[in-house]
Amino acid sequence: MTITSKSSKINKNFGISSSAEGAIRFTMRLISLSILSLAAGLTIARNFSNPIRVPGADPHIVTTGGYYYLTNTQTTHISVTRSTTLGGLLNGDTRTVWSDTNPDRNQDIWAPEMHFIDGIWYIFYTAGNGDIGQGQRSFVLKGCDINPYDCNYTFLAELMPAAGGQGGPKLETPWSIDGTYLTIGAGRYHVVSAINQQGIQSIQIAELDTQTWTVSPWSIISSPTEPWEMADAVSGEPAAVNEGPNALYHNGSTWLSFSASWCGTPAYTLGLLHYVGSGDPLNALSWEKSGPVLSSANGNYGTGHNVFFLSPDGTEVWNAYHATNNSAGSCGGDRYTMAQIVNFDVSGNPDLGVPVNRGSSLKVPSGDGS
Repeated sequence: MTITSKSSKINKNFGISSSAEGAIRFTMRLISLSILSLAAGLTIARNFSNPIRVPGADPHIVTTGGYYYLTNTQTTHISVTRSTTLGGLLNGDTRTVWSDTNPDRNQDIWAPEMHFIDGIWYIFYTAGNGDIGQGQRSFVLKGCDINPYDCNYTFLAELMPAAGGQGGPKLETPWSIDGTYLTIGAGRYHVVSAINQQGIQSIQIAELDTQTWTVSPWSIISSPTEPWEMADAVSGEPAAVNEGPNALYHNGSTWLSFSASWCGTPAYTLGLLHYVGSGDPLNALSWEKSGPVLSSANGNYGTGHNVFFLSPDGTEVWNAYHATNNSAGSCGGDRYTMAQIVNFDVSGNPDLGVPVNRGSSLKVPSGDGS
């Protein structure tokens, strides 16, 4: 009896010769290899590498409408960069959205931040008259309801308490930097780095009226008291510093990150203030301090002045911060923006991890590019 293989039966039934069958198999193999190559290409496209912006000091990122929007310190103006992917911010579309001719606020423009309040985009920022030790102030611009990139901004207000509610020994020092926006319950707050009565940069908070765009007197909620907040400085600059506050919201809890020590040292690092969930946010007892929570590592020094932002689909929290490859630290234009996911432990506390090696491949945020 002759045994006929299944493939031979198929060939006989469909009239396919063995040579034609070989050609078909070869073609199918090429198709399979092409599919695998395409899949590999898609896998590569779903990763990114740091840094995501160069230069990129004092970054701020928001996600909306399928885009990432980034702004950072430009010194002479404010620009916004947009991209549909996180890695694309490195060379994304960039537009200057603000410059100023007023000599009281057209120099040393620092740390702009984009915030969506009551359906309108606003930019909070720091600027001055050229005297960075005395002249820096906190301001806000009003934009539009479209997105941070396409708005035409107008000057709205200087966010400054009246004398007697400011900083310094006599509470009449208006110097402040790094203003950010915070909400707790129905309360709205403006948080800055300002001078305390001992002349030390501290995190200070005020109630913010978004109808009149005025603020209450500052209240100190954090001053540098721990060794990691007072690392040795160079060039005669002050070592004890708290600055760069930014809000983190997750599962009903609220934190404020801040930068400790001085940017011109590799010890510049991030700390956290956790709102205890009750009590007056203007009272320092309503906040618990921890740190450092992100420090120099893997050739990234002076890891500070961060922003927390959501992945495009809103399911993940990410942290963007600046660093430098200068092992002595830097406050200059050699700082770049890094981004990493934030994990949360079983108690719900954020884990910022360790700065990764520049150039290492990381998985993109959820919803990136979709």
